[in-house]
Amino acid sequence: MDKPTHINMRKIETKKSKLESNKLIFFQLGLIVALLSVLYAFEYKSYEAYELPELNIGGVEIPTDLIPPTIHKKPLPPPPKVNIVFKPDLTNEPIDNDFFVDAGADEDTPVDWEPAIEPEPTIIEPEFVYIAEEQPSFPGGIVAMMNFLANNIKYPKLAIEVGITGIVYVTFITEKDGSISNIQVIKEIGGGCDEEAVRVVRMMPKWNPGKQNGFPVRVKLTLPIKFSLL
Repeated sequence: MDKPTHINMRKIETKKSKLESNKLIFFQLGLIVALLSVLYAFEYKSYEAYELPELNIGGVEIPTDLIPPTIHKKPLPPPPKVNIVFKPDLTNEPIDNDFFVDAGADEDTPVDWEPAIEPEPTIIEPEFVYIAEEQPSFPGGIVAMMNFLANNIKYPKLAIEVGITGIVYVTFITEKDGSISNIQVIKEIGGGCDEEAVRVVRMMPKWNPGKQNGFPVRVKLTLPIKFSLL
């Protein structure tokens, strides 16, 4: 009788030891289940049935002044602009008050009208020109002019005593008839040479006048006259 009792005790101790060894596993499983239960409780939502209440105005009219006006999100475009251009008459031309229209006139009615004749344009002739189509020339050419100057110029005594040499520039105008006018000295050297140059130019004979478009014109020339001592 003692032997079976001993065997049963061993079986009970074996089961206890197995339970002790699995105790930790069961504890962890319990924690996992408890955690999942808590998370499910937080995530669960309950919805109650909700019905919209019926609007019963009982025949009461809503005043129109309480209805808000319609507001446009975008402003309306502005009205088109009309540009009025006023051009004043700056011609100052007189108005022909004698002009009239005969409403009963036909193609056989004589017309008393003459076209306006514009006056011929006034040609303003220049006082003189510097370069003409045909330049004025000394009678006989440049060689004859050089001989004329050499034969008529008298070296001033003061210029000889002081030893003045140089070039005097004289301007003059050859007229339409070839005569010389408006004699002026534009570069002086002094010692009486300037006055002598003017005197000799004034002695010159008439030139062949310059021409423009076949007509004689006044031409302004510049003549250099050299004074030198040998």
